[in-house]
Order: sequence, then structure tokens, then C-alpha cells
Amino acid sequence: MKCSAALHHNKAKTNYHIHLVFSERKMLEQPEVKVATRNMFYDEQGKHRLTKKEVLDEQGNLRAGCSIIPKGEVYESHIFTKKDEWFKNKAFTKEVKELFTDTINRYVKEESEKLSVFQQSGVYLATKKIGKNNSKAEEIKADNAARQEWNRTVDVALVEGVPEEDILKIKQEKITDKTLQSIKTYGWLPDMFRQIIRGAKDFLQEVIFKFKLPPKPVPKIDLQEWKDMQKLMYELQRQSIEIKRTQQDTSSLKK
Repeated sequence: MKCSAALHHNKAKTNYHIHLVFSERKMLEQPEVKVATRNMFYDEQGKHRLTKKEVLDEQGNLRAGCSIIPKGEVYESHIFTKKDEWFKNKAFTKEVKELFTDTINRYVKEESEKLSVFQQSGVYLATKKIGKNNSKAEEIKADNAARQEWNRTVDVALVEGVPEEDILKIKQEKITDKTLQSIKTYGWLPDMFRQIIRGAKDFLQEVIFKFKLPPKPVPKIDLQEWKDMQKLMYELQRQSIEIKRTQQDTSSLKK
């Protein structure tokens, strides 16, 4: 297919994206041309009519907007094939993103600077592009801020060693499931969605805190032996108090 692609980004270089312009049809090697074998009549809507009377007025003149194609002239011509339905498939979008990202990465020397295709099923939340003169610019900006808070918390979680599957589970239960339930109950409410994201972020922060806590110390001594020693200590303390009291009594008796 004929196509043209361009890599763009915003000023902050946080939104790399590709504009891909392409044809959904292939050009035929030889155009398909249909020639009229008899006079062809078309009404105001371009619909083919069988007889001349159907395109004439009461005076026998051709009505405005109607047309007649004489026998032997071309009435239809095709230079392209039909649209390829594959381009309407989501799998095509996924495939072409990966194709062009890999192509771009061939020219990126630093491994850390190479691009990757955003994974919707991953631990992060995608941010939205704010176009010019967008009436919902402030709403999208606030929405992106909430998403970035979550993404930064995910970064910390991964660095601290929280398993990715645990983060995915939190994202599914605390964001995806709650958002679907909210939409089902109240419809789409941007403020509610941001609250859901922040709630999930707070929950993840608690998980990180618990994950960072030192492991509970394991006693090196046998538990039963420790209990026996504790019991003996209490008995020694009791005996010590008794001895002290006896010494005091003895002192009094001596006096």
C-alpha cells in the first residue's frame, strides 16, 4: 500500500506518536472501464433509470440534475481495488505500531532512549493528547495528572521489588473494575474516575510501605524453651522479692 509516516512529539517530549497516512486500496494495473452498450439515463440522485421518459419533464426536456450518457461512451471507471477490511481491524493497528517502532529503534544508538509500544494490558495508564482548541483541555489535563501520579507510584513499586503481577491485580481491581462499575451505575464522571485512580494509588503506596518493612524476626531459640525460661525468670523475680523482704525482717529482728 502507498503510505507516508512521521514521528511527532510535544515540547516536553513526553508524547511520542506516529502519524501514518496510507491508502486502503491498491491501484489497479489496468483501470476497469465500463462502456455504455446503449443510452444510459440517470436521475437527480444519480440513480440509473431504464427509460428516457423517467428523466424528462412534462415538456419533454431533460430535467435539471439528470443526465444521459450516449451509447459507446464510458459510464463507469475504476482505478482502485475495493477497500481492504484488514485496515479496520485492531490487530492491524497493533501490528503497524510495532513495525514502525522497531524501524525507528534501528536508528537509536542509546538503548535507554529506544521507544516501545504502549501496552494497554500493562501496569501503566496511558495519558491523552490535548489538541489545539480542545473544549475539554482542562478536564484532560487533570485526568492526565491523576494518571501520571499512578504511573510514578508504579515506578516506585517496581524499584522496591513489588511483583508486576501484584501491581496488575491492583490496577484491575481498584481501577478497571471500579471504573466499569461506576460507569454502569452513574455514567461517565471524570471527577469520579480521578478519585478512583487516586484511591488505587494510595492503596499501592500502602503495599509499597508494607513491602519495605523488614521481615519479622525469626527467634533462634525454641519457643517452648523460651516459655520455660520466662516462667523461671518470673519465679526468680518472686524469690528475689521474698529474699529482700526476709532480709528486711531479719534486720528489724536484730534491732
